[in-house]
Amino acid sequence: MIIFLVEDYSMRKFLEGILPRLGFEEHFFEIKHHRGKEDLISNLRQIIPSLSKRAQQIIVIIDQDKQDCVVLKDKIKKKMAYCSCEYTIRIACYELEAWFLGDMEAIAKCSSRFKASFFQGKKKYRDIDNIEKPSRVIEEIVSDWKEKYASKPQFAKTIAPFVSLERKNLKKANRSHSFQVLLETLYELDTSKSM
Repeated sequence: MIIFLVEDYSMRKFLEGILPRLGFEEHFFEIKHHRGKEDLISNLRQIIPSLSKRAQQIIVIIDQDKQDCVVLKDKIKKKMAYCSCEYTIRIACYELEAWFLGDMEAIAKCSSRFKASFFQGKKKYRDIDNIEKPSRVIEEIVSDWKEKYASKPQFAKTIAPFVSLERKNLKKANRSHSFQVLLETLYELDTSKSM
């Protein structure tokens, strides 16, 4: 069993959409979402001892926001001190929505008004992980976002089936480096041990 600990419902909906596409069977993983980053971090020390007894691995996924990645990771590692299984920490730079911006073709499949080719060549979108508020950028560039999607979790659920999970063909791969790091982690997991 792999347990994913995520900071919010949007990340949960996104993982529910991509994990089966990567071959994860429903009984093989569990996703526990929290009410934000601070809720997740503050609860780790209490929940880790019992969760780690029944998990092969725990994967903590959290937004960087404006925090220093090294400091954030160290803070989480200290809270994981009583973990009795393997664990991995993955950070979305700066937010989950950067992973969506990293695949503009996927955004285009969720919005008939969005033209990926118009944005893909622009300098601002070449280094997706350096965009500080990708959630705000999506709302600005996807003109029908507020009409079609009542919430961030709804958009996360809708885009998940379209986000590229490609690693080798760079022209088709997601342009978010932090998403590629998460993908590498997921591809390396040996799912056969827990099935």
